[in-house]
Amino acid sequence: MYAIPTGSIGTVERYTPDSQLSSCVSGVVAVAASLLLVGTGASYPVNAYKQWRQYVQPRVQFAFDSIESTYTPAISPEVDVRNVAQHLANIREVLSPSMSELAKDLGITRQALYKWLSGENQPDDASKVQFITNLSNVADAFSKAGLNDAKLLVKMKAFNGKSLMELVKEGESWNKPVQVLIDEAKAMNAAAESANYLASKAKPTDDWKSSISIPGTVEE
Repeated sequence: MYAIPTGSIGTVERYTPDSQLSSCVSGVVAVAASLLLVGTGASYPVNAYKQWRQYVQPRVQFAFDSIESTYTPAISPEVDVRNVAQHLANIREVLSPSMSELAKDLGITRQALYKWLSGENQPDDASKVQFITNLSNVADAFSKAGLNDAKLLVKMKAFNGKSLMELVKEGESWNKPVQVLIDEAKAMNAAAESANYLASKAKPTDDWKSSISIPGTVEE
């Protein structure tokens, strides 16, 4: 903006509104828009603006479209809310370890394990809780893959002489190894079906699952 008194000679000064003034102007526009909407005698809910915008658009500047196009709803990661007893039950159902085996892997007595399974007691060792949680997640992976022979797969010494169970127990990464076992099991099952082993009189066996390493797999 600028102004020169009538009949005088002077310089013309220009200025650019600062951010505060711009904010004020935006506020005035917003208030004016709301007055226009209210003044019509009708109710215009914001969440349904697409239904009524055609009636007031000539008078109101809309910013909803640009906001809507750039807005991406946040997706919360899936949270595992199962407790220790539920994880243990999942392990028992999918991996089918005996109580003695599981107690030995956890370094506790069978009596203590029964109490954890019933929910009567809780482990106070964070490393044991982590082992139980990871082993339950391994069970989930086998279950989602539709494999019913996870008990044999988890004990295969297919990874530098170690089984998946041992990797989990030692706190090593298990995600890739469990996927290797799943892929190999599916491949072997498909090969058996294509060779008509399942339809033949000879009963198919799971002997390959008790081998030291997975056939055709490079050990890591």
